[in-house]
Amino acid sequence: MTIKAGFSKICINPPLGAPISGYYMQRFTKGILDDIYVRAVAFDDGKKKAVLVTLDLCLLEAEQFALYKKTISEFCNIPCEAVFITCSHTHTGPIVGKDFASELCSDPSYDKHLTMCIRDAAAFALKDLKPARMYSAKSEAKRISFIRRYRMKDGSVKTNPGVFNNDIDHPLGTPNETVKLIKLVRDGADDICLVNFGTHPDTVGGEYISGDWPGYVCSGLEAAVPGTKCMFLLAPQGDVNHVNVNPTPGEASISTIDFDDVPRSLEHAKHMARVIVGAVLSVYTIAEEVKSGDISYAIKAVRIASNQQNDCLDEAKKINELYSSGRANELPYEGMELTTVVAEAERIINLSNGPEDFEFVLSALKVGDLVFGGLPGEPFTEIANRIYDGSPFGNTILCCISNSDGPYFPTSKAYSEGGYEARSSTLKPGGDNIIVDGMCELLNEIK
Repeated sequence: MTIKAGFSKICINPPLGAPISGYYMQRFTKGILDDIYVRAVAFDDGKKKAVLVTLDLCLLEAEQFALYKKTISEFCNIPCEAVFITCSHTHTGPIVGKDFASELCSDPSYDKHLTMCIRDAAAFALKDLKPARMYSAKSEAKRISFIRRYRMKDGSVKTNPGVFNNDIDHPLGTPNETVKLIKLVRDGADDICLVNFGTHPDTVGGEYISGDWPGYVCSGLEAAVPGTKCMFLLAPQGDVNHVNVNPTPGEASISTIDFDDVPRSLEHAKHMARVIVGAVLSVYTIAEEVKSGDISYAIKAVRIASNQQNDCLDEAKKINELYSSGRANELPYEGMELTTVVAEAERIINLSNGPEDFEFVLSALKVGDLVFGGLPGEPFTEIANRIYDGSPFGNTILCCISNSDGPYFPTSKAYSEGGYEARSSTLKPGGDNIIVDGMCELLNEIK
């Protein structure tokens, strides 16, 4: 069966002064380092159509995902389940809706503009449909993604404990350095490349809008292979980022230590993109054809118990009051440890009156022997690896921050270990098993 595929992208830069998402501190747009986009890839098997949409944004709430899916569904006359939306998680993109870490909100006029851009990108991709053949390949991007949770020599666990920290004993896990390529070779039109890799896009920092390294992957690959359009899909990355705690002199020279002891720079983001583009180019011409076939899509709801700790509520309120009133210097923490205790306190306060559990939506979009799996929030790398092992598809592309909001999804053992992700997560231990089992069941159902 021959499928058809189409592509579109629309710039979604915010206005000057727009609040920026990504940290527990206020930032406002001072300019544009590089344009950010909504990108869309459409599929048509002759009977069904589906649209895959990526947004250069950090996060979205469930209501926003639902609004965009409904808007595309009604305008393009396709089912809501046929619309797959995922975020790049850039930490230098605008807040949309209400910020996760403050009382800041986006401007309603920008929200309306963004909704129309997302709708139009999907519609343009559907208008761009051309016969296509699918190909896949894998490579590796070395020394750009690192586990960010470390066992310290005193037995404690810290997230991002700092570069050249002699108190580090060992990392708690192994990064997945796999780069996946899906290449859609179209008749009489530009090829479409979908690139999948997982680590935090938190490399640029500052108050200037940027798509971070995922954006540079897209522009870099399009420049390296003329006649190609690129979409980036972020794989699960809840416990990995760009921070090498033991960099070479050359690696250390391209970044500056930021407010939270994390090295960041635009040049570091460009370096990461070059490594990923290089990995893609190493397999670009030897990708193997993937069998085309019917399009199908499905969703599955799962429930996970909330991580309430009302016995710690009084202390959480004290921490929150000091931080929110600008007296963080009175807390005995700094850097990422300060971020950890503030996020933990906010979680305890927010959950003091419930709910007892949360519902999350898992999603899947199948095109022949290729499947895109959508996970809410930010699952740890190990969770993704377990889903890959249980997937019945040879070509499984997992995407985080997709189709529904969600927190960090740590492994169960991470709660007893500690660190920012487990201490801030709104979910009780055991959520990893529910997510893995639910997604594997969904993939087997759609097979």
